[in-house]
Amino acid sequence: MGFVYSAAWLLIAIILFVRFRKESKIVILISIYFLFLGCWWFANEFVEVDLLHGTYAWILRFISVAVIAVCGIFYYLKMRKDKSN
Repeated sequence: MGFVYSAAWLLIAIILFVRFRKESKIVILISIYFLFLGCWWFANEFVEVDLLHGTYAWILRFISVAVIAVCGIFYYLKMRKDKSN
């Protein structure tokens, strides 16, 4: 089942980058994040260590929270700039 998730994340990353990269710079960050998730899930299928539990899960969660925080800050600043114009 991990291959399905991996393929989905990679497909989303490709679609975001190819079709929507001109919309905003944040789309590039999100597509890189989805590419990372696809590689993470793909690697989870081949290594003996379970990358979705334990310490590795916390690393994945930390990266996810960091990406969400950066996207949220970027979105807030963009909305604030658009309201002032």
